[in-house]
Amino acid sequence: EDTPCRRQQCCKMAKRTKEKVTATAYKVLFFCVCAWSAWCILALHLSEIGTKVENTASNVEEWHTRSTAVVRDDDDDVKEEQKQHQQRLVVHVGPHKTGTTTIQRYLNKLEKKGVLRNYKWHYIGLSACMKRAIMNGADCKIQQWDDIKQLWRKGFSVVVSMEMFDYAAALSDDEAKDNISHLWNSLPTPGPVMVETVVMYRTPRNKHLVSAWKQHMASNGQNMPWRESLLSAEERKGRKKILMSTMPSFAEWLCDGTWPGFAKYHTDRIFAAQINPFGIANTYHEQGGANVTMVDMAGAENRDIAGAVVCDILRLPCTAEKTLVDFPDFERPTDQNKRDEPMTLGMSDEDMTEMENIIRQMDCYYYCRVKDDINVLYAKDQIFGDNDSDNDINVLYAKDQIFGDNDSDND
Repeated sequence: EDTPCRRQQCCKMAKRTKEKVTATAYKVLFFCVCAWSAWCILALHLSEIGTKVENTASNVEEWHTRSTAVVRDDDDDVKEEQKQHQQRLVVHVGPHKTGTTTIQRYLNKLEKKGVLRNYKWHYIGLSACMKRAIMNGADCKIQQWDDIKQLWRKGFSVVVSMEMFDYAAALSDDEAKDNISHLWNSLPTPGPVMVETVVMYRTPRNKHLVSAWKQHMASNGQNMPWRESLLSAEERKGRKKILMSTMPSFAEWLCDGTWPGFAKYHTDRIFAAQINPFGIANTYHEQGGANVTMVDMAGAENRDIAGAVVCDILRLPCTAEKTLVDFPDFERPTDQNKRDEPMTLGMSDEDMTEMENIIRQMDCYYYCRVKDDINVLYAKDQIFGDNDSDNDINVLYAKDQIFGDNDSDND
């Protein structure tokens, strides 16, 4: 009924309805604004993701471009127009008296002639900075740091060779870890990179030690850290003839570790590093986190050591005779630092045989620790034989009565 009271009630209801409609409208509008904002944020995020994906794809494409070494396509011996060049850091760590000078001269010659550059490799030779790093844990940057860094960024691989790196094996584990870290940091390779170390294994083992002795006797300098000089440089120069007459024999040097009136030798360091290739491998793998390749020099004899490094370590395209495919007339260096045989070692043949066994027992100890973690090239020596059984190496050198009857299968 159309009464004042009824009209008042209808007005109140209409007002409440209007308020509900307005509130609902505001809610719908708020929802629309939120939805639109969320969509904008999502669209912006998707756009950023797309940009990142596009940049990543671009970076990958750039990396592939930088990492591809172009190979001459006019050579019949090269089957592919391009070979993938994976960027690598190879460090040849010796040890001393294993053809290191020959290897270094060959790499240096290839670098100077631009041959390595043709395959996107760069060679870093002897470096006082790296020597300080491995000996003393010194912070330093090698010469031409910026130039080499730019080459690395362009996709070049780097090879380093220095026999002084074997010194790490004469250090404690903590010292070796710290010094090797400084060595890696001295190299201009931006970002993390897996280091590949190369170690030579020379046999007969006693010949390796004799060669080290001759090297130390031939050196007139302090030759640190392998010895301490008892005379100054001037005194050594003035007494050269007298000193030569007092030069110790191989046996005397081993027993006393001295050159009377001249120098005191750290024969423990020499054994731990220069005559201990498997110890070096173990040190660089365990303390330096590096991959290790051992080269059995006896197995590589007919291929020559320098050619083995260039062709089989750096993997440059070579013929079966270890001649570079693109540079067949490039002359390789001959063996360097070969010294005349001494008149006498002061040891009998039996002594030399026992020394061979002693050094091989040291080899055996370290080889058992690293044999599952290293690669071996040209394996020929008996130590690289079938080592599936833990007893194989023990049988190899069993001589003392403590090993008993070796006819048993359990020996």
